Amino acid sequence: MRKQIIEYSFLVMAMFLSLFSCTKEVDFDQADDLEITPVVTSSLIFFDEPIKSFLLNGVEIPPVIDHVDVEIFNEQFVVDNLVKAEFVFETTNTINKEFQIEVRFLNDAGTELHAFSVLGASSTDGSEVTRDYTEELVGDKLEALKNTTRMEFILSLLPGGDVNQNRDGRIKIKSHGIFYFKIGDL
Repeated sequence: MRKQIIEYSFLVMAMFLSLFSCTKEVDFDQADDLEITPVVTSSLIFFDEPIKSFLLNGVEIPPVIDHVDVEIFNEQFVVDNLVKAEFVFETTNTINKEFQIEVRFLNDAGTELHAFSVLGASSTDGSEVTRDYTEELVGDKLEALKNTTRMEFILSLLPGGDVNQNRDGRIKIKSHGIFYFKIGDL
């Protein structure tokens, strides 16, 4: 019985003290100012081909064209929250010829909304020549991306230099996109 009295005394004392404890007023309206700024990275293209892939019976082939349909940029979440995008390219060349990658953003009608080119430097001695290029998309360029439904990649060998199918050599391209979001008014 004495033990119960002590337990009840502690319980009453704890409740009494909690009425006089220090509290800070909580401002729940600050949640309205919350912004989340995620950054998403996604692979774009990867290409690694020997010089023989650019020759047919010893003659250079015309530009190589590939495309990818990208409906994601038209999604309402992306349209509302994407504030910046970067397309990062790394080119490595071991052949004695420059090359160029043209990247085109197209809408449903096939109209070009934005384009940029990445140049791969030639290698005169067969060693790896690496270049980095970043295309930053903000403002009008970002709006073009948000209206893009297809991306086209055109790889061309540029005039000059000597290309021979009996030589070793490769062209490598690695790229990724970095997408910056700002999400508010949750």
